[in-house]
Amino acid sequence: MLNLKQERLLVIAPHPDDEVLGCGGLIKRTKDNNGTVFILFLTVGDTKDYSPKGKSTLTQRVEEIHEVAKFLRFDDYEIALEGNEYHLKLDKVPQLTLISLIEKYIQKIKPTILATTQSDDYNQDHIACARAVFAATRPMPIDDKHSPNVILGYRSVITAGWAEPYSPNHNFYLELSKKDLAAKVKALSLYVSQVRENGHQRSPEAIEKIARILGIHAGTDYAESYFIHKILTPISRG
Repeated sequence: MLNLKQERLLVIAPHPDDEVLGCGGLIKRTKDNNGTVFILFLTVGDTKDYSPKGKSTLTQRVEEIHEVAKFLRFDDYEIALEGNEYHLKLDKVPQLTLISLIEKYIQKIKPTILATTQSDDYNQDHIACARAVFAATRPMPIDDKHSPNVILGYRSVITAGWAEPYSPNHNFYLELSKKDLAAKVKALSLYVSQVRENGHQRSPEAIEKIARILGIHAGTDYAESYFIHKILTPISRG
């Protein structure tokens, strides 16, 4: 059973806020169990949004990341590809480039758990991220490179209701307490440029309702759901 005690969690997020929408509860639960949390954002850039200005800059997005990192207690985070030449254009970046930078970060962090997006998403950056991570975590001899014991796929709530028809059913549920859910909602609110009014998928109301629905699926009050790509119970190597 995955108890999250003293785990090293790496969340790979195409954009800032994906890590909260998909894994906010997992991040909090890991920190609450004396674990460490690292986030690799693949790209950040200027973004059209629904703020009074209608746009948020790269600088503003990075400031939002910093606030979320403090609140959720990230141990570290890194932005791989900054700027508008990459933002929302990861499908134009050579896959080998993405694979290489992901492999290097995995070797640096040596996570025990890795969570990333799924390739059944409609967002081109999410698809590019998922495919690159899948290649970067391909099975290799343990002496050749680090490989996480657990690899999970997550869906951002913004895309969960509009995925490809062959989408795999999620088969791992993480129970959330009311405090876990409240922290997830609060973290999303710190992405001021991205949060929307109630009724939208990226609203506090939607986060709570989706967590409740997933909880019903799992027989609990609130939950997050994931697809298991890999679970390895290793032997002790002293």
